[in-house]
Amino acid sequence: MAEVQHDSQGEKRESFIAKQQLISAAKTAFQQLSTVMKNTTLYPEEHPFLRVSAEKFLGTIGALLADRKEVAFYLVGGELFFETYSVLADQGLVLLMEQFTNLEVSGIIFSPGLTEKELIKFAILMGKETTFFASQGGITEVIEQEGIAHIELRRVMVVDKSTSGAIKEGKKQASKIFMEAVETVKEMVQAVHMDKAINMYKINSTVQTMVDNILYNRDALMGLTSIKMFDEYTFAHSVNTAILAISLGSFLSFGKSQIAALGVAGLLHDVGKVSVPHEIINKPSKLTDAEWEVVKRHPIEGALILSDTPGLTKLAMVVAFEHHQHGDVRGYPWIDDRLQQHPFSHIVSFADTYEALTAARVYYKVQISPEKAIRIMLKEMNNAFDATLLKAFVNMIGIFPTGTLLKLDTGEIGLVMHQTRDLMRPRVLLLTKFDGSEKNNGAEVSLLETAGGQYIRTAVGTIDNQVAKIDLKQYLV
Repeated sequence: MAEVQHDSQGEKRESFIAKQQLISAAKTAFQQLSTVMKNTTLYPEEHPFLRVSAEKFLGTIGALLADRKEVAFYLVGGELFFETYSVLADQGLVLLMEQFTNLEVSGIIFSPGLTEKELIKFAILMGKETTFFASQGGITEVIEQEGIAHIELRRVMVVDKSTSGAIKEGKKQASKIFMEAVETVKEMVQAVHMDKAINMYKINSTVQTMVDNILYNRDALMGLTSIKMFDEYTFAHSVNTAILAISLGSFLSFGKSQIAALGVAGLLHDVGKVSVPHEIINKPSKLTDAEWEVVKRHPIEGALILSDTPGLTKLAMVVAFEHHQHGDVRGYPWIDDRLQQHPFSHIVSFADTYEALTAARVYYKVQISPEKAIRIMLKEMNNAFDATLLKAFVNMIGIFPTGTLLKLDTGEIGLVMHQTRDLMRPRVLLLTKFDGSEKNNGAEVSLLETAGGQYIRTAVGTIDNQVAKIDLKQYLV
């Protein structure tokens, strides 16, 4: 059985690597397109340098077209996408992206049969001024007149009210799912306290709903993990840990059943804490050595509880037992003959640690910001975690996680709403009134947006929402 799990993890890792290779190939293609367009301004159509650059682009596009009907690039909010994958555009591509944006082009689609002649014609046309296309009836008309049949352009898309409403509805749905998950954890804890069986049907149903929501819109549900519930910490912590674990499983391209199993493990990882007295769990001062030893038994207690739970895979039991075994002397429970931790235990451990660092608990006088928590995990806990998985976790959640308040070099304040491929440049909602009204009427911008080859906005620091007295629930729930 262990070998099957190992093979499965190997397949997921290969899937993740394949996706990264695909994104890398797409970036290369766009870079080569940039070279072709630049060369058309330097050399005549028949010049060898121009033709060689065109051949390189056609070769890369040909490889991408080997198993698809078309190769599509999209420009949205200063970001470059290949199909549905975000591509990190370096400074060298920024001017080309601006060039397309200024022509109101948001999509470029290449189809099989593209010739060198068509490509060079297209590159020459893209160097024209907007007034030229206006005088000729529009850019798409000019493309057709020039006989360029294997390159299609899409105009800038405007989000209409119905689409905007759907986005808002998605956030409302995420909030509902979050609170229902908290109630599910409450019921599970009460059942264990009363020595009753855990309702695995409800646990699985709750997790499946969370998985579906995250696969559809990861940021909507992840954003809620930045809302810390002081009164409901014990229950919300398990839900937040599950959300983060599911999100990382999705980010790593795990299969849906594997993501669901990871979610169940995340939701149940701390079930052993039901054996820890309430006065210890909520003690506002430092624990005594004896009290700490009681807390350190919760992974063992959790594994024992889950071992007797019908309808539950052993994986959840393994994660409950291993999620505090960080691979160093601080890890617990300590066992003499150390075995390699399951990858799911590592993932839940990341989620658990990050959520605990940013938590609102009675014994934390100061809540650590999401940005600082990430830096702590990278600098102080790197030796305690699997380096590859930790890097993936940071790439997913971002240096500035959703819900972080940023001070921008323009003097504006932005609330991080979504991540981009550049960890330092997320999408932010610009706050002006700080009363929640920006959620419906405010401007959401990407810190990747440029003008004249320079970034329009750059984060210069973070803001503590508690010190600034800004209620994030107005924007994220």
